[in-house]
Amino acid sequence: MLVRIIVGAIIALLVTGAGFAYHLTASVAGERNQFEATVREWVQARTTIVEIESIDEYRGTESYAVVIGKNNAGTPVVAWMTAEKVAFDRMDLAVPRKNVEEAVSKAFPQSEITHIVPGLEKDKKFWEVTVKDANGRYHYLHYDLFSGALLASYVLSPT
Repeated sequence: MLVRIIVGAIIALLVTGAGFAYHLTASVAGERNQFEATVREWVQARTTIVEIESIDEYRGTESYAVVIGKNNAGTPVVAWMTAEKVAFDRMDLAVPRKNVEEAVSKAFPQSEITHIVPGLEKDKKFWEVTVKDANGRYHYLHYDLFSGALLASYVLSPT
């Protein structure tokens, strides 16, 4: 009798846990889909971008939706967008993402690049690279978008 109660309780916990995990996953996926739909509307209404290559998010002192694509003239561009404002620049003048990845891989050979996104703080435009090193620490590196110079480096230790 006691075994049946314990097994029943374990099954109830597993079903509840699975339901919670499904709900959380669906909620996060839904929020991401809504974010992308909103950004696509902003792009169409507020920029000359006609071909979207990627939609990402930069979170600094202010959060931006970051859209990389091509404008109606075929020029590679990037737009940083919020509900209130848009900043825009040409990606053909920027240091290519591939070059940034290579520089980071040389500087942190035993590390994993987890995220690269064009960032914007005040008027500074840069590549923000997040790197996880062999010790589990996260490095946030800011490389000037146009010169490739290292502007800033932050390290967070694992908790």
